[in-house]
Amino acid sequence: MIKKIKVNQTIPIYSSHDENSKTESFLQEGDIVEFNREKRRDGIDWFEIILNRKNYFIKKDSSKFSLLKRVKLIDDACTIVFFESKAGEKYTFGEVFTVHSLEGMNQGCIKVKRIFDHAQQEKYINLYYDINKVNISKRIFAKGEEIIITNKIGMFTEVLYGKKTGYILSDIAYYEPKNWWMVAVVSVVGLFMMVGLIYGAISSGWVVKGSFLAIPVIIVSAIIIVFIKGILTIINLVVENIRKRL
Repeated sequence: MIKKIKVNQTIPIYSSHDENSKTESFLQEGDIVEFNREKRRDGIDWFEIILNRKNYFIKKDSSKFSLLKRVKLIDDACTIVFFESKAGEKYTFGEVFTVHSLEGMNQGCIKVKRIFDHAQQEKYINLYYDINKVNISKRIFAKGEEIIITNKIGMFTEVLYGKKTGYILSDIAYYEPKNWWMVAVVSVVGLFMMVGLIYGAISSGWVVKGSFLAIPVIIVSAIIIVFIKGILTIINLVVENIRKRL
């Protein structure tokens, strides 16, 4: 899990988790900073951030910052598009692109798409931009590649590729490879339970033929695995809640 945030609006910095400890410093739009954990004090949720190897605090406000998320692409492929101002100006995605071609403007067009499922189905959106204003480039992400998601912008998602900010369609399919220890525990327990059920059935004199025994064993094992996963999820939430109050 990436423990970083990207700032969307100016945020005041505090020296401790106390409203009276406000400093003269601010996080600015576009800043990416590390955070340690959440803390709750006197009914206020705080984020403990790390700046120059020192710990500071900001109030938790999801409208002012977004959590970075490392994910892996499930789709077969998707386009990531980048833009760079020719004059060194800072533009937002909405200031650069439009989904409509405008008459009387010297516009370029780039296709942003995703390719999914075995039938290689494709969804795409054409984006138009002023060629005198920005330079445009793109890259194709393949299935299984890692993407760092920073923010959602309507039909598009803002991502990081190295130090560059890019944009992809927001409905791409991906998964977040977090809490790997939970997956490992569930897999090991499930394997042992399945072996145990089969051994118990054989010891009881059941005749193992075809799928007669396999079906109930798989069903029972699946139920147990779901139950264990639920318990581990609850434990994880409890631990996070305790850490927030320490």
